[in-house]
Amino acid sequence: RQWVECSGCGLAVNVYDEKQKNLLDKLATAYYEVDFKNSSIAEKYAKVMALPPEKSDNAQRVLRIHDFINNWMKLLNSKDVVNFNVLDIGAGTGVFLARFLENASNYKWKAIAVESDPLACKHLKSLNLFDVIEGEFPGNFHLGNFDLCTLNKIVEHISDPVHFLKEIKSVLNPERGILYIEVPDKLTINYRPPEDNILGALHYHLYDPKSLAYLLDKAGFIPIQIMRFFEPSGKISVASFA
Repeated sequence: RQWVECSGCGLAVNVYDEKQKNLLDKLATAYYEVDFKNSSIAEKYAKVMALPPEKSDNAQRVLRIHDFINNWMKLLNSKDVVNFNVLDIGAGTGVFLARFLENASNYKWKAIAVESDPLACKHLKSLNLFDVIEGEFPGNFHLGNFDLCTLNKIVEHISDPVHFLKEIKSVLNPERGILYIEVPDKLTINYRPPEDNILGALHYHLYDPKSLAYLLDKAGFIPIQIMRFFEPSGKISVASFA
């Protein structure tokens, strides 16, 4: 593959021909079969959930989001609102959403997970912690308005991220809805060995703070906070609340 960087926005685009694109789509369809060939999704879920908070990327992510939401609701003076709903797109193993609900304190949350992979969906439903919708977003299902939508390491897998984020706008509460988006930082290229798949072959685009801000703006969002950080796992990531 070849990465080409846009001089204007800093976005790194994965350049491929039609044959390579078809292979990429085929690999994406079989992602969980490949990624969990030596274990089950349930085993991975249990292993990650058992990590102490200081060693868990998801635990730190949950703290980051809850802290922001608490401050956001204070800013909006939403004292009378205690019930909120969260939509997690590309829920995967369900670790994030499980920890998010487990650590909710100030508000009551109803959670919906959207996941396209049948194996992952079967696992998510077995947790009995939140509603699960099997399919690709936006799909043909009616979701309603959400106070929070989370995209954790999802957008780099989307070939047309501007259109994708515009669709998300339609399911966010127009008065207080927040999007949390987190992606691998392209800065990682300089600090990881070539065989490291942290910037995997299934990534259509790579981002940094500048290009993530550009993407959000093109999709009609207002970035409130953009950050770059090291995760407990050693990954370098970029995230934004918008």
